[in-house]
Amino acid sequence: MFTPKSNLTVQGLLIGFFLTTLTALGQPGESTGASNSDNKVYEAIGMMFADGSGLGKMQFTEEQIDLILAGMKKGIKLGKMPAEYQALQPNVQSIMMKKMQLARQAEQAEMSKTAEGNKVKGQEFLTLLSTQDNVKKDPSGFYYEILKKGKGPSPTMKNTVRLHYHGTLIDGTVFDSSVDRGQPTSFPMNGVIKGFSGGLTKTQVGGKIRIYIPSELGYGDNPRPGGKIKPGDTLIFECELLEIN
Repeated sequence: MFTPKSNLTVQGLLIGFFLTTLTALGQPGESTGASNSDNKVYEAIGMMFADGSGLGKMQFTEEQIDLILAGMKKGIKLGKMPAEYQALQPNVQSIMMKKMQLARQAEQAEMSKTAEGNKVKGQEFLTLLSTQDNVKKDPSGFYYEILKKGKGPSPTMKNTVRLHYHGTLIDGTVFDSSVDRGQPTSFPMNGVIKGFSGGLTKTQVGGKIRIYIPSELGYGDNPRPGGKIKPGDTLIFECELLEIN
């Protein structure tokens, strides 16, 4: 329920490549299912490098790609970096910083496009949801449905709560669930997304609630990279409040 940020660096390029390659090809000693003589295996290594390093998103020209490949071939054969090329490191750093900026801009454009489409789907879902008698809307924008009444006071933003929760997207995809893990969780009310904590203020200990959260009260256009939650996604949480501290 938190939103870590990603940070692309020059040093991270090769790290990304090795992580991607290990994941795809398996750990040492594992079979890849392909013969060493299969040309596609070697092509795959190159493609994994382009994808894992981020080079494939940096808008190099055909001529620049040919030069990069020539440099890789020379570097593999030599097994070391000649001094004359080591001296070019500041130039490489400058070019790569500019290319990474282009990659970030392209990524942001793609995320914005995805977010726009998901927000439309989410709004259509919430509009239909609002016609149901048992669903209420909070002035801040989230919707909620009381599944079971609890007892006592409701939590405030100053409290820490202990609960079970089950989080899904509007298509039913489960992205996080303490229920599935079989272990309740605790967290401060002011340490999670606004729609989630706001929804919990509508229930009491022993109560169950379903919270429908539009993206602006969830993770917005910048969810955790690589997760099931995409930019602009509307979220649904079914929660059982167990304790208020």
